[in-house]
Amino acid sequence: MKRKRPWWLGWLPATILSVIIVAVIVTTSLLVSSGLGAPLSDPTNGQVTDKNWSIFTPEGLAYIDSSRQVRIDFSRGPVDASALGLDADGSITIGPKDNGDVTLDYYLIVNGGAPGQGGDKFTVSQLTIETAGGVITRVSAPLSEVLNFRKTLDKLTKKAELFGWDVSGIDAIFTQVEQATRDNVPYSFTFGPADAVGVPVAATASCETTGYCVVEYDVTPAVR
Repeated sequence: MKRKRPWWLGWLPATILSVIIVAVIVTTSLLVSSGLGAPLSDPTNGQVTDKNWSIFTPEGLAYIDSSRQVRIDFSRGPVDASALGLDADGSITIGPKDNGDVTLDYYLIVNGGAPGQGGDKFTVSQLTIETAGGVITRVSAPLSEVLNFRKTLDKLTKKAELFGWDVSGIDAIFTQVEQATRDNVPYSFTFGPADAVGVPVAATASCETTGYCVVEYDVTPAVR
């Protein structure tokens, strides 16, 4: 004899599906209303330079916050700090910024002006711009990704030609890492600086005893 199911069990799958659909709609609406996932609007007057490079006034920082991009042009030599809304002597740090349980990345775009190369784009968790004597003297930014030593070294050596880094010391790096691993201590190594892109760029990998590394890029334009 077949046992008759309670009438409300027939509604259960449809009810659950309805709840899921409503939840998705509400979540999507909240994200779009907060700007996440919406198309990026064009910058308005005062949010970027006339060449579409970043500025760091309150209006410019608001656009950086929405676009997640910081664009700096070093192709014409020392960059005037005041022209970009920066203090003559000081520093400004952008990020990190959390969106709930997620840390939002920034994209740092650096143009050095070298013919055929110019610069690079970095996905970073934050960045710091330093000024002295009225010009930008340093931009430093840790990459967002955390990789093991082998992958970190591989990625950096692939960037060597672009930036002009000398990679002849790789054997010494392996020796250093082997000793640090035996001693169970953190270690670091640096490529550069070199200015093949038109502005000096260096990268330092800082690695924990677990063997995972974070890479920080440093751009140090010449001050004339």
